[in-house]
Amino acid sequence: MSHTVIDSHIELDRSWVTVMCRATRFHITISHKDIRDSRFGTEYSEMVAKAMDDDEEYHDLLCEWIIDPCLSYFRESTLNIPKEITFKDFYDPPTHHLKLLVSGSGSSLYPKATQDRGTMNAFHLMIPSRELPPFSEVPRSKASDLRIISDTKWDDYMSEIPQKAITSDGTSRFFKPADDKKQLLREVDMHLRIREVGLRDTIKVANLHSIVVSDDAKMTIGLLFDLIPSTGDSLYTHKNSALASEYHARWKQQVTATVEQLHSHNLVWGDVHPGNIVIDTSFNAWVVDFGGWSIVEFIPRKKAGTKDGDWQGVRKIFDEWILEDNDSDHRVE
Repeated sequence: MSHTVIDSHIELDRSWVTVMCRATRFHITISHKDIRDSRFGTEYSEMVAKAMDDDEEYHDLLCEWIIDPCLSYFRESTLNIPKEITFKDFYDPPTHHLKLLVSGSGSSLYPKATQDRGTMNAFHLMIPSRELPPFSEVPRSKASDLRIISDTKWDDYMSEIPQKAITSDGTSRFFKPADDKKQLLREVDMHLRIREVGLRDTIKVANLHSIVVSDDAKMTIGLLFDLIPSTGDSLYTHKNSALASEYHARWKQQVTATVEQLHSHNLVWGDVHPGNIVIDTSFNAWVVDFGGWSIVEFIPRKKAGTKDGDWQGVRKIFDEWILEDNDSDHRVE
C-alpha cells in the first residue's frame, strides 16, 4: 500500500514515524518498554543501534519495520477518501495516533489507537510565515484553492508530497515544497531579482507564480512556478542517449546563454547539475532551482555559490558527464 514517511525520530527508548497514506496522516510510536520482553525487543534494539550509526539504509528499514504492522489499519482507515483532494487536505489531514504493542501470543506487533499526541510535529514540511520576509511583491495562493493532480489508477498522489498543482482557473503549475527555509528564501530572492533586472520571460527559467500558504496564512507551504511544457524529463533522463547526441550543442548553447545572462546581472545559479536542467517538449533546455544546494560531482565545495562554480558545473555536464555511462550523486549544502 502506497505510503510516504514524512518525518521520523529514532532512539532506543522510544521511536516514532509519521506517515502519509491516501491523504491521511498516521503517527506511529514504539516504546522499548512495551516490547522488550518479546523477540521484537531484540530486533528493535539491533536495528536502532545500526540506524543511529548514521546508516540511512537501516534507518529506512527500521521505519518500514515500524510501519508494516500498521498497513491493514491504514487500509481500513482510508476506505472513503475522495479522489479529488486539495493541498489543504494533504497538509492538514485527518490524523491517527498509534502505538505498537505485542500481541497476546507474542507472535506479532499490532497498532493501538492512542490519545498521546506529544511527539508529532503537525507543521513539519511547513515554515511559519512570521519567520519569513513579507515578500509583498509575490501573490499568495491558499492551500484550499489548489487541487492535487489526481490519478485514476494509482493512489500515490495522495501519499506523496505533491509536485504539481491545479489552480482555481484550471492552470497546472509546478510545486516546490517549503522543506528548507534557507532554500526558499534564496529561491524567492533570486526570482525577484530576475524580475527586477528585466530577465523575466527573456531567459529559459520558469517564472515564480505565487507562495502557497495555509488558509489562515500562518504557515508557508511552498512555491508555485509556471509549468515548463515537458514530460517531466530532466537531463538525467537523456544521459548518453541518441537525443543527447542530437541536441547536445543546442542544450549547451541554451544553458550557457541563460547563465551568461544571469551573471551579467551578478546573479548566480548555484545548483548546477543535470536534474536542474529540464528538457521541454520542443527539446529546449530550461534552468530550474535557485535554492542554493550543490552536488560535488559537478561543483567543488569551494566553488559552490560562485560564478566560477556555475561554469565548472556547465562544463562538467556538457563536456564530460552527458556522454559518460555511469553517474554518481553526492549532494552537499
